[in-house]
Amino acid sequence: MKISENVDLIKAGFVNCYALRQGSQRILVDAGTKSAGKKIISYYRERGEKPDLVLITHYHPDHIGGLHMIYEEFKAEIYAPEIEIPVIQGKEKIEATKSMLSKLVSGVSRIDAVEAVRPAESLELPFIEVIPTPGHTPGSVSYLFKDDRVIFIGDAFSVSSGNPKINRAFSLDIPKAEASMNYILSKKGMTILPGHGEPLRI
Repeated sequence: MKISENVDLIKAGFVNCYALRQGSQRILVDAGTKSAGKKIISYYRERGEKPDLVLITHYHPDHIGGLHMIYEEFKAEIYAPEIEIPVIQGKEKIEATKSMLSKLVSGVSRIDAVEAVRPAESLELPFIEVIPTPGHTPGSVSYLFKDDRVIFIGDAFSVSSGNPKINRAFSLDIPKAEASMNYILSKKGMTILPGHGEPLRI
């Protein structure tokens, strides 16, 4: 599904991943669930392309589950929030919230680790701004794509029927999540692209 001239939505099960183009560069934002890896690979293969970079918003399994498969297929450079890289590398476990559902998901989640991950904070691309949006997870970030005026927010909040909403069951720090949501919503003239739900123009 085309979001803008340079951005496509890849519906990876119940998660939104995004493919963007900037000149000759191809960039994937988030990697979906483990079962979504093949769908994302097919998206690029059908177009005779491959992602040069994969930008991860946060470490939850529905956003990094397909990462190992995608990396093995394309050997793209991967960027993720620095504080969350040890989880992606399989060296630490996800910090669960007080919600029983969160504790259950964290307990049963099995992620295929990826070692070659760089800090998102070190990303130097003139057309992308990395925005710290903690709260949902300790280090979650959003990516502002300047040319198309869109912000990829991961799970900073979801959007349903035009209404932004924090997922309280899976957000680690609600006050920080609320502050991050309000900051994103202050970016007037942008289109918000969430990990769950539909785009929101502000």
